[in-house]
Amino acid sequence: MKIKDIIKKQTTVIAIAVILVVVAAIGVSYAIFFNVNRNTQDQVITAGTLELTVSDFDPLKLTEPITEAEALASSSNLISYTVKNTDSNLPASYNLYIYSGSGNTIPLSSIKVSTDGSSSTIVSNLTPTILEGGTTYYQIDSGTLEAGASSTTKNLRIWIDEDLVADEIENDNLNLQLYIVSEVDEG
Repeated sequence: MKIKDIIKKQTTVIAIAVILVVVAAIGVSYAIFFNVNRNTQDQVITAGTLELTVSDFDPLKLTEPITEAEALASSSNLISYTVKNTDSNLPASYNLYIYSGSGNTIPLSSIKVSTDGSSSTIVSNLTPTILEGGTTYYQIDSGTLEAGASSTTKNLRIWIDEDLVADEIENDNLNLQLYIVSEVDEG
């Protein structure tokens, strides 16, 4: 009986060790392919072979709604970003989305964005969109980069449009986040 108990305990210990090694391997491989640096001036989001670099980033301070003309002329609502394909052999395509993060209490129908500095769109009117897990992601940019190439630095402006605000927003929060989807072209 004692030999059977010893073998049973050793089998249990080995099974637990194998499960822990598998969980650690999955965690490490995920960390290798996806990384987000938070709370830094320049944030880099890595997804597979693409790096999204958000430069000169300070949390936007939107104290009051402004007109479209004021927003397009202002630099206080500006986020600069660059997308780079770090793979040396394969081209990659990307789609950059914006979505409402947790704690956002301002309707996306009151928020405008501009990616070209001359025209704007209401966030909730951006297309195409994707829906995952109850969250809607609104596409703001897309492109294809050759192996090792970088996009030009682009500017994203975000503001609360005074013509779209229906209610008082004095104690409301705006929390928008970026989401990048990459696809490597192996063909």
